[in-house]
Amino acid sequence: MQTLLQDLRYGLRILWKSPGFTAVAVLTLALGIGANTAIFSIVNGILLRPLPFTSPEQLVSIGGSDLQRAPTVINGSISYPNFRDVRTRNHSFSDVSAYQDNEGTLTGNGQTLHVFVENVSSSMFHLLGAQPSLGRGFLPSDDEPGHLVAVMGEAFWRRYFNADPGVIGRVVNLNGRTFTVVGVMPTGFQFPVRAQARDLWLTFSRQSQSDNPKDTPMTEMRGNNGLSVIARLRPGVSVIQANDDVNAIARDLAKEYPDSDAQEGMGARSHLDELVGDTRTPLLVLFGAVGLVLLIACANVANLLLARASGRSREIAIRAALGASRGRVIRQLVAESLALSLAGAALGIVAANLGLASILKLYPTNLPRATDISIDYRVLLFTIALAILTGLIFGLVPALRVSSPNLTDAMRDGGRSSSAGRSHNRLRSGLVVAETAIGVTLLIGAGLLIRSFSRLSHTDLGLNPNHVLTATFDLSETRYNSDQMDRFVDDLIARIRVLPGVISASGAVPLPLSEDHFIISFNFVDHPVPTADEPSAAFYDVLPGFFETMQIPLVRGRTFDERDQRNSAPVMIVTKEFAKKYFPNQDPIGRHLKIGAGEGAARASYRTREIVGIVGDVRNSNIDRAPEASYYIPLPQLMWGPPVLTIRTAGDPNAVTPDIRKILASMDPEAPLYNVRTMEDYLALDLGRARFQTVLLGLFAAIALLLTAVGLYGVMSYTVVQRTQEIGIRVALGASRSEVLQMVLARSFRMTGFGLLLGILGAIALTRLLSGLLYEVKPFDPITFLAVSALLGGISLLASYVPAWRAARVDPMVALRHD
Repeated sequence: MQTLLQDLRYGLRILWKSPGFTAVAVLTLALGIGANTAIFSIVNGILLRPLPFTSPEQLVSIGGSDLQRAPTVINGSISYPNFRDVRTRNHSFSDVSAYQDNEGTLTGNGQTLHVFVENVSSSMFHLLGAQPSLGRGFLPSDDEPGHLVAVMGEAFWRRYFNADPGVIGRVVNLNGRTFTVVGVMPTGFQFPVRAQARDLWLTFSRQSQSDNPKDTPMTEMRGNNGLSVIARLRPGVSVIQANDDVNAIARDLAKEYPDSDAQEGMGARSHLDELVGDTRTPLLVLFGAVGLVLLIACANVANLLLARASGRSREIAIRAALGASRGRVIRQLVAESLALSLAGAALGIVAANLGLASILKLYPTNLPRATDISIDYRVLLFTIALAILTGLIFGLVPALRVSSPNLTDAMRDGGRSSSAGRSHNRLRSGLVVAETAIGVTLLIGAGLLIRSFSRLSHTDLGLNPNHVLTATFDLSETRYNSDQMDRFVDDLIARIRVLPGVISASGAVPLPLSEDHFIISFNFVDHPVPTADEPSAAFYDVLPGFFETMQIPLVRGRTFDERDQRNSAPVMIVTKEFAKKYFPNQDPIGRHLKIGAGEGAARASYRTREIVGIVGDVRNSNIDRAPEASYYIPLPQLMWGPPVLTIRTAGDPNAVTPDIRKILASMDPEAPLYNVRTMEDYLALDLGRARFQTVLLGLFAAIALLLTAVGLYGVMSYTVVQRTQEIGIRVALGASRSEVLQMVLARSFRMTGFGLLLGILGAIALTRLLSGLLYEVKPFDPITFLAVSALLGGISLLASYVPAWRAARVDPMVALRHD
């Protein structure tokens, strides 16, 4: 250790004497290590950091799959009866709990608040290994009808109840119903794990009873798939075994309840995998790309060290003559490399800390586990290990090359231009070839993503998102029935339509491009199929004027209008894809369907509807997927609650927000307006992941291209210096400047060409990983491959021209006297 410290101190003195070389090397390494640190902090926070629960590796998610539409996709939603059956029939779990996102309006205490709510089964906190810091959690009896209790989030408790311990036992009014506060969760607790924290946790007690005795409670509605389920594995049980267990339960339920479960599958997977979802592959691709950038940085610094070693051959020879062993010399040179890499790591950590926030801003707000991303001790350990490894990578090869000098050649004048210099040049050329290959690989990957993002950005959405404001509001469940809610919504829309700057106004449930997505079954009246075989399609409940507001084209028939009221003949509108799929070579206008939904839970309330129109296809939240078959119902005829408002304006959509708030407050002071966004905001969320990976991979590719150009310039400059005498002789013997220029450029193009060939081979391997991230672009897109080749050829020409130009102007008399 003492010897190592001595080597480091000596190395630092040597580096201090060469400030220009040291600065360039440290900055190059800081660029590579800093980028790796920033990306690793994201990978660590999302993919590697354990979930903040007891034994998180035992947590699995149980989800449903539609065997008719997408049998291999586990979408995370099952019905409450199916959840209950999994809980009682499984052999793999010590506990199973369900949860469902919700929102509501909290009134009382002189204020109206919109709150984020999570309905959970009573065992949830026990399953997660979490306990309230104040009061108690849920009891098994709290799942039963009439037990309306709530547990508060700590931040919400502090913000709106001033951290009052006396909140336990108090009653709060949520959506017109009273809930008793029984507990407050500890600081930092968040479930589900995502960017938006929950304000309140409730049980499913409210959903276990119906206001109308004729309706079936949600907890008894098999086929109403709206729940997410989490479970804890028993000791010794693997996820694969649990998945087989859940699959077997699903098959049994399909036999027992063919009407509702014949097309329902279920599966289990790691809860972390379910949470991370499809962000894993893009992050791993970016992590691999930034690792390649670091390799290029290492190659550049190795080139610098080789060039510098030519000037230190005399020093090394003297040390060898005085008795220093080769191992001692290698250790000293590697110590200098480690000093450089550690300095680069320190600067890189600072750069990563400053740049991490900017990187995260590229991703939309739906990045999972965003709050867990930071430069913590794991990231620091990774960076230190990376710095040491980096120092060894770029320092060891040059050290081995220069640690065994020819003492006679090195000690005499002219030793610097001996064969060792040519040997170093071959090695440096090899490093540039490697840099070029890596740079080409990254550039092709970035080019494919850029072309893909361009195609995705110009995808036909089926609607016009420009100048459209959206907003949501709540109405009390106890003060409004369906008829009253319909009148309220109709009055509100009428008032909004006459506001200055408003072109049209309407509403929908769910909103296209949002994260909500409803799939509801239907049946044919003229040739009904068995209930178990009923097809299903995407469902929208919309107000009259919706298609005009969203500028969704009418293909045939009519849209909804004033004729479609609560007591009017039931109607519906289908999309082109729906008509093509379910009425091939037929006209669906005038045909009748019976959809699997009504205002009550009983199937008797499901009404037969006439198709009165066909509209264009609309893409939902996954705009990289083809539009799916969908149908629309007039919201007055199926009042499930207030719709998401959609308002098209002549100017800035946000300008009408204050007026809408005033109108809503004048109609009902306890009806808050929230989640106010433009449709372009929703589109940005959908495009966000593609933009994130495209921008970052493009940035890494640009850095790689810059470093490759610098490396090529350095090698060519070094080559010209080494061959100055040869060039002088050629000129003296009659070689023209153009011939000298061609000679130097030919060497550059040979390196570039070889690197280009290797890079294309590497890109072919990379495109296999990128294929799932591309949209309407083939992995072996010839335009991208040709464009990258041309770009790299141009850059190599620019990087090589200045050294070649200098070589062509060598004075023969000066060159012949060159050592």
